[in-house]
Amino acid sequence: MHFSLRQLTALFMAVLFVLPANVIAGSAARPYAKPKLRNVELAQGGEVHGRVLDIHGRPVADTTVRISTKEGKRIAKTNENGQFTLPGLKGGVCVVKVGEASYGARLWRRGTAPPKSLKQFSVVNDPKFVVRGEDTDSLLFGLTQPQLLALALVAGGIVAIAVAANDDAS
Repeated sequence: MHFSLRQLTALFMAVLFVLPANVIAGSAARPYAKPKLRNVELAQGGEVHGRVLDIHGRPVADTTVRISTKEGKRIAKTNENGQFTLPGLKGGVCVVKVGEASYGARLWRRGTAPPKSLKQFSVVNDPKFVVRGEDTDSLLFGLTQPQLLALALVAGGIVAIAVAANDDAS
């Protein structure tokens, strides 16, 4: 069977438009690493102790610390040494939030925590909350490999249309 350039161009464009966008350009959602939970042993009376430090390791005073458990949310303020205490916790998974940063922990009742569990939280509070890093998945101008492939397909389609249009003019 013989196809003209116009028919091949039409077929190419039809396939290009039928493919889902995430197949062509790659999914926008990237899987994030599961946060690592730290084991923290509660003190007498279900107290959790912690401290908030700045990015230079200095204590941060008068900062709000929010701890969310399945029982609800609790709030504490740090003292002049950056320390805080929340009593009456029962254990289980919790989220510790300081400013815009969130951290995960697994609280254990006294005497039941695994070996090497922490006795208190140490949370770094960066008011700018800037994450610096390098995007290792990008190849050119921040584009991923599937995005570069999609760009090449679109460029090929444009060239094919231009050739087909020029072919009709002669």
